Amino acid sequence: MKCEHPDCGAEADILFYCRYCGGSFCVNHRDSNMHKCSPQQKSEQTTGTSPEEAVKQFVYRAAQAAQQAQAQQQPTPVTFASEEEQKKYIEQRLVKSSGLFSLGSELVDIIFGFALIVLVFGFFQYFYREDNKWWGFLLSAVLVGTAFLPHELAHKIVAMMRGQFARYILWVRGMMFTLLTLIIGIGLIVPGFVAIVPMSKQMDKRDIGLVSLAGPATNAVIGLVSIIFGFLTHYGVIPLAGLAASPNIFILIAQFNALIALFNCLPVWQLDGAKILKWNKIIYFVLVAINVAIAIPTFILNPGFLNVT
Repeated sequence: MKCEHPDCGAEADILFYCRYCGGSFCVNHRDSNMHKCSPQQKSEQTTGTSPEEAVKQFVYRAAQAAQQAQAQQQPTPVTFASEEEQKKYIEQRLVKSSGLFSLGSELVDIIFGFALIVLVFGFFQYFYREDNKWWGFLLSAVLVGTAFLPHELAHKIVAMMRGQFARYILWVRGMMFTLLTLIIGIGLIVPGFVAIVPMSKQMDKRDIGLVSLAGPATNAVIGLVSIIFGFLTHYGVIPLAGLAASPNIFILIAQFNALIALFNCLPVWQLDGAKILKWNKIIYFVLVAINVAIAIPTFILNPGFLNVT
């Protein structure tokens, strides 16, 4: 609130109300002589306004000043001419967020994240294999392309279907975890993730649960289809030869998808499992059971997983 003295205007938490002229003044100009009340004003205010009315007027003016100050502190709401303009604004803010970054378009970020994950798995395959070392990188590309990519894209598609903004973005800390995994051989491989930002409405528990469910559920579907082909090729119903047969590529795809789904179903941190469990416990345990049912026979048929020679 500001002092109403024409030569002052100082900001003050407490102002003093003058019952003669009706003004509000700081401690230096509170006296009527200091802010030059005219005798006529003093006479009119003394005869026309009771002390109780003067106090009411002061309280009213103070409340108005407080409301104006609060309104000035509130940020001006951002309006958009179209939904595309809103999406562009959200994307710009997202890219500039602390701990996140982009190499340009979302497609470039996806390709970079994909390549980094393939590099990590392919690197280990290169040293595990005694021959056909190039096959390790190709195998890694197949596994990542049938597990990581569908998982992230499923999150994005369902979020967009629920009316939300969704974009794959690279994560600085996740990149560090991924590179550390490349060095020490164990760790977290997550160079990026699908960031979801509410647009027209806030996401409720069901929205969050459905978006979280999309990823591991997609892995479960791919795993089920792959294990069917895995059994058919393993027992000779459908012929499979060459590098794709040892280990069985379909068993590996089912195995990898089940592991990715089960890891994301852990009910901790910001993983999908915690959000699904909070939304619907039955769906959560059914999803876990399906992926466990996929994983068990794949490890019976291929106990070494990627540690092959």
